Amino acid sequence: MRALTKGLLAAAVAVAIAGPGVATAMASESKTVSPTIVGGHNATETYSFMASFQNLNGGHFCGAALIRPTWIVTAAHCVAGETPAGVQFRIGSTNRTSGGVVAKAKRFVNHGTADTSLVELTAPVALTPVSVRSSAPAGSPVRIIGWGCTASPTCGPAPTILQEMDTTILPDSQCNTDQYQLCLSNAGGKSACYGDSGGPALIGTAGNWQIVGDTHGGPSVCGTDVFTYAELPTIKSWIDSVAGPDGGGGTPSTNLALNKPATSAASCNANETAAKAVNGSVSGGNSDKWCSAATDKSLTVDLGSAQKLSKLVVKHAGAGGESAGFNTKDFTLAVSSDNTTWTTVATVAGNTASTTEHTVAATGRYVRLTVTTGASTGANIARIYELEAYA
Repeated sequence: MRALTKGLLAAAVAVAIAGPGVATAMASESKTVSPTIVGGHNATETYSFMASFQNLNGGHFCGAALIRPTWIVTAAHCVAGETPAGVQFRIGSTNRTSGGVVAKAKRFVNHGTADTSLVELTAPVALTPVSVRSSAPAGSPVRIIGWGCTASPTCGPAPTILQEMDTTILPDSQCNTDQYQLCLSNAGGKSACYGDSGGPALIGTAGNWQIVGDTHGGPSVCGTDVFTYAELPTIKSWIDSVAGPDGGGGTPSTNLALNKPATSAASCNANETAAKAVNGSVSGGNSDKWCSAATDKSLTVDLGSAQKLSKLVVKHAGAGGESAGFNTKDFTLAVSSDNTTWTTVATVAGNTASTTEHTVAATGRYVRLTVTTGASTGANIARIYELEAYA
């Protein structure tokens, strides 16, 4: 199976959004078609998480989906050749030219094996994201959505209104794919097509969708044989490590520590204070962190009221783009109701990961991170980009 190359429509089929650039490229060999995805129809709901991946002039070229308030998922081949400063996303509208929210990109993070990229946004989007499902078994009904071509082998102008169609997940053997790709049926000539790349494959019902794939590729003619999506459940742990965990069931949980009061015994300088560890960002440069070289390298966050906590997440140096050798090596996490008596909920030794996720079962108003050994290489300095808390 071949991934769809943006603008090179005759090369391959992929299930994401194909926009005006696609129509222009095909103009000499295409004719106008009615606005129905190959075998599909106009969207029957808004899909708050659906995004049109565009250039800064609003030209649509791929699909994408909001999976966290500050994170988008799309196909890795959609970001190839692009820069974060040169693209935007229109999110939460069935019309790719108007409505919804227009968001800017901060950085791209590619998986490396799956055809998947996570895009961090410059600011949170106040729309309901879609949750990544933990499994995608063969035989499951699945819905695909996008603004791609609506006829094959000719393409015609990309539809302005979002299209949808329902199909089924097939066994990998029918597409000769591995654990990183989903095999979807094209039965009855129904198919995603050029320009749908990066768009989501969904399992669920209206108002309760979960994403299982981003459009990857297919045969050279839309509406025949089968086509594939990057299989997101198999890389869910990677997604969570980059974008932070979600709450499942289609609704992400809230980071209770976000922008809450944070204190520490000391900081490396006036630009790397405790507040930087709860500002919701890891990509504001090397100073977008709490840094401490003091003997007491502890960071305390006041959640404002007692909370029943199930998960704590720490984003270390590597999450902010620094060397992974600077990731916190040894540390503890503790919870308190009064900022005096503490209960240790996690003890970590020999860590090398850039993001660590800790399942806990505790109630408290305060969360404290104490760094014993700041890094596996270099000086004993704490470098914490984010400390997050989830109910």
